[in-house]
Amino acid sequence: MAKDWKTAQIKEKEFWQNIYLNKTKDEIYKKTSSEGWKDFAEEILIRNNLDKTFLNDKTILDLGSGPAGLAKGIHEMIKLDEIKNCKLIAVDPLMDFYKKDIGILKEDENLTLLSNKGEKIDLDSNSVDLILSTNVLDHCDDPDGLISEAFRILKPDGMFFPSVHLVYDYLKLLSPFIKYFDTNHPHHFTKSLLSKKLKNYFNEVEIINRYTIKYDQSNFTFKNIFKSKNFFRSLKRFLSNYVLYTCYFKCKKTT
Repeated sequence: MAKDWKTAQIKEKEFWQNIYLNKTKDEIYKKTSSEGWKDFAEEILIRNNLDKTFLNDKTILDLGSGPAGLAKGIHEMIKLDEIKNCKLIAVDPLMDFYKKDIGILKEDENLTLLSNKGEKIDLDSNSVDLILSTNVLDHCDDPDGLISEAFRILKPDGMFFPSVHLVYDYLKLLSPFIKYFDTNHPHHFTKSLLSKKLKNYFNEVEIINRYTIKYDQSNFTFKNIFKSKNFFRSLKRFLSNYVLYTCYFKCKKTT
């Protein structure tokens, strides 16, 4: 159970091991090709209302990249010259494991990999133009610390784009207990709570898009509960359709 961040990190590591290293594979999540990661990054940019050209000439941070994430997809776009003169940085507390054992992300002149917690990143203040963070604030140890660190490293007028799985308002009283069933996430926020946390640092905070879990994960169906080899995991995934949704925020660091 994800009672805390350390437990959640163990679960996160096991999740990627099951996909890329173990003989027993996950029934839903599969290995992704370079083209697949590029498609993923393009979709996330669309959801954040960002055109590829907006990334030109910027220093961009993928905060909580996992073994590939947005960093891999954007890196593919850079190699294809679809994004120009872009400095890309990927940060994850499990980056040493991802580099050694998974091996999808590889450093070069356009890509830097940092094994840091999101609350303490080895970057100078006011050094990053754009931070993209997909499903991370509910994974981290200290969400307020991560938001503060994002604010610190952003340049004036820089922007932070976090997307997060939020709990529907009608279940807000249950949000402190959901972590005992959703084993990869130590935190579960409602829209109002996360908005308040973001506004403690950023003057300009807006919600730009929302997507249901059912829209993003069409395999999380009632029928698949009984087809799965792991009944309880499939049941939890199905129930997530009614508990969580994904919300995309835009936060600007104004001077």
